[in-house]
Amino acid sequence: MTSKYDTLNALGRHLPVPTLTALSDADFRMLWRDYDERAAAIAELLRTVQVTAAAFLDQHIARIEALAELDWNEHADLHLRRRLDEAGLAGDARLAVRSSASVEDGAHHSFAGIFSTRLDVRGLDALKAAILEVWRSGVSRAAIVERVRAGNAGMRIGMTVILQRMVEARVAGVAFSADPVTGKPQTWIELVESLGDAMVSGAEKGRAARLTEDGQLHAAGLEAHHPLLRDVAALARAAADAIGAPADIEWAADGERLWLLQARPITTVAGAVDAGPCFEWVPLYASDDDALTGFRPLPAFAQYFRSKRKPLADFAALHGVPAGNAMLVRANRAGFASARERRDAWLARFTLPTVVLDFSDAVRQQILPREALPGRLDELLGESASNFVVREFVAGDSGLITQACEDGSVVCEWSADGLLAINRGIATTSTATLSGGATPGVDDAQRLFAITHEAVDRFGPIQLEWVRTQRGLHLIDFSPLATLAVLDEDDELRIISPGFAAGLPVVVGTDSHLEDVSVSATVSINAIPSAESLGPALARLEADLREHGGQAIVVSPRPYAALAALIPHARGFVFEQASMLCHLSILLREHGVPAVESARLYHLGLSGARVSFAAAQAA
Repeated sequence: MTSKYDTLNALGRHLPVPTLTALSDADFRMLWRDYDERAAAIAELLRTVQVTAAAFLDQHIARIEALAELDWNEHADLHLRRRLDEAGLAGDARLAVRSSASVEDGAHHSFAGIFSTRLDVRGLDALKAAILEVWRSGVSRAAIVERVRAGNAGMRIGMTVILQRMVEARVAGVAFSADPVTGKPQTWIELVESLGDAMVSGAEKGRAARLTEDGQLHAAGLEAHHPLLRDVAALARAAADAIGAPADIEWAADGERLWLLQARPITTVAGAVDAGPCFEWVPLYASDDDALTGFRPLPAFAQYFRSKRKPLADFAALHGVPAGNAMLVRANRAGFASARERRDAWLARFTLPTVVLDFSDAVRQQILPREALPGRLDELLGESASNFVVREFVAGDSGLITQACEDGSVVCEWSADGLLAINRGIATTSTATLSGGATPGVDDAQRLFAITHEAVDRFGPIQLEWVRTQRGLHLIDFSPLATLAVLDEDDELRIISPGFAAGLPVVVGTDSHLEDVSVSATVSINAIPSAESLGPALARLEADLREHGGQAIVVSPRPYAALAALIPHARGFVFEQASMLCHLSILLREHGVPAVESARLYHLGLSGARVSFAAAQAA
């Protein structure tokens, strides 16, 4: 379910929300034929719209509109009646059918008026038509164009359809628990003596009222409604308290009771809210998109974690494998310092003793004991609110990487030095080939084999990154691949990337700075960094390679990730010890640069002698 529905459902436990239920993907599979296939095809087209910068927008919209012409299953009527009965909505109930889309009510694009609402829906045929109309509005031309404008055309659709008892409103409207422009604590109300949707849509002009912080009601010409207006103001404040932010509500009064129809944070007062104490958080991987509204725009690193690791976390959950915990936090110094009980409750959500703090583009991947995190944040936070990410650091007993091969086997590489050390090329590793059965020396070999292949089926060519703890396997991350690793059985020379290379050596010394740079977030598997950006040591190595006209061999004790900066300038790489599946090895294969692990060639290079090797894989 999307958080708009979750919010209403939660508010209904304490506030007067009309009876409601919601239809999500699980229901749509029961209602419409080929729903999963059509939804997947629409999602792929939306990703294409994003990738192509909407260059072929009209053609893509036409294909999406055709896919959204859904046919009802033969048991759809029975399923709808059962869902209505479960919610306590009688078959003859008058209903409001509303959208709850994952992109609605964002911080910068609210999508106001884009998605459909149908009121006073009576009878099963009318209900089916309304449900289809509301769902299709999520992929309508207007919605897609707005997504393109918002820069999130490729984001997952996430449409829930809310079915809610219709309120026969005599008076209805909207209310803001704070001034929507300045953020000052005074309630603004607009009402019409009809259904509130007429005012929200702009079809009817509302009459305005304002309740100041000291209780003064300014409502010229609305004297008959003064008691109701005070009740509306109280309802808006109660909704704001419940959602933890100034609230924008829709309400209706039927002559017997005041009802809350919708509540959401006011997105236009972020600057005013930030002026006071601020400390709030939300699970980064487990939350729907709407739950992140108050945190947008997300920092680039948070968006990266979210877009990559949320799908992985969902995949891991399907297979009963823990996938790590991450929290997106918005806080300033005053809020973090004053909310000691909330801070303790937040820290308690991290069950492991070590965490990773990504605070800003300039402060990344700080690995800290959990108890040291408050002190570090006290140093970093300022008067203005900052958005940052705290992740659990799953160290475990060993790190593992698995990669499916073209022959159907799976390469498994592991090290007691840990996953991060493997990835960054500073670990001593062991390697085995998994074939689907038990494998000596590799616990959970069958499970690793099966999940790795299922992940490739789900995400495409990737390798999985794991940590083994006393409680079992944890699935931490994945890396996309352009080429696959193949094990070589030669103990003297192991092929990291096939090819022939010969040349004079450029030797990389054992350098703690090089290790530090390799472990930092500066180096990514997604791109080759510039040597200059990684410091003078890499810049000197690049200069040495340039002097050899790109024909020298890099000779290094380990496949440090930072050496990726040298790939465009080297003829080949020789390592004393190497990981097949670390980031540098992947980049070497993707860029077709020959590389081997060979202690003999490494020591030959240290002597200054010319190095050559032919790294050919068996046919």
